[in-house]
Amino acid sequence: MELKTVHYKDLHNRFETHIVSTKALSNGNHYASYTKEFLCFLEQYEVFNLKKVDELMIKIYFNHLVNRPKFRGKGQISIRTVNDHLSTLRMFSLRMQDERVIDRGLPVPKNIKIEREQENEFSLIRQVLTVDELKDVYHQCQNETERALIALAYGSGLRRGSLVNLTESNIDFQKGVVTVIKAKGNKTYTVPISDYFLNVLRDYSMYRLQLLSKLNLREKTYFIDERGEPLSGDNLNELLKSIVKRTENESIIEKKITLHCLRHTCAVLLMDAGESFEYVKNFLGHSFADTSLIYAKRRKYKNQYAI
Repeated sequence: MELKTVHYKDLHNRFETHIVSTKALSNGNHYASYTKEFLCFLEQYEVFNLKKVDELMIKIYFNHLVNRPKFRGKGQISIRTVNDHLSTLRMFSLRMQDERVIDRGLPVPKNIKIEREQENEFSLIRQVLTVDELKDVYHQCQNETERALIALAYGSGLRRGSLVNLTESNIDFQKGVVTVIKAKGNKTYTVPISDYFLNVLRDYSMYRLQLLSKLNLREKTYFIDERGEPLSGDNLNELLKSIVKRTENESIIEKKITLHCLRHTCAVLLMDAGESFEYVKNFLGHSFADTSLIYAKRRKYKNQYAI
């Protein structure tokens, strides 16, 4: 990995000199090597001026980092190493501003924070399903309620809380969208529904209407049990576990799939289908782009899901 342009070679050498004079380097100058990797990446994309590095280019580079293999050994680089790259880029950006090479800082995202799964719903240790596993789970659904649950948890990427609070009026069958009201952060947003899953929801809505009519009940909550009573988040997760168990597939069962795992699977497959970070951010109702960037670490599956 060597720089080809005189301009970037000069910038790299000047930054390396700055690092050597200001940092105590006991384990090699990784600052210089990380900066060189970034500049080489820009050369590959024919971006030869730092002033032309926009947010999109930084996101492409971020995606490169979280998916690239280690130079030594097997597997991908760690989250810690990704964060070291980001920190170095921020240092490099500040130095380039001091030298008046750029007028404003490079749009480098904040470091990824990984916490224990029970404390952070975006933790990377959550499992996701492969395309074939997802098909297997869906084909084990035995009734309209189970199919509707998969349609909204995976097909529209709804959170558990949003599934519990969903009402019949939140689904617009004519426009093919579902409105999520007072989601995380007390925000409201709309999510598209594919034609396939829209038909699944129509079948469930018809079943639901007939059930409530038979019981002579009125209930706004979308997901209800056979007695017409609202299903809780625990009820819905138990329903999903029953579906998963029917697959009799140990690789799926061992993943201990939850409703939020289906949401993660949705995000992974959206990006594998070529959707942008901004699209995934809006689709999932994220308030900050950095949340969507975390999902890039999970991009391991190459096939777009289709029932």
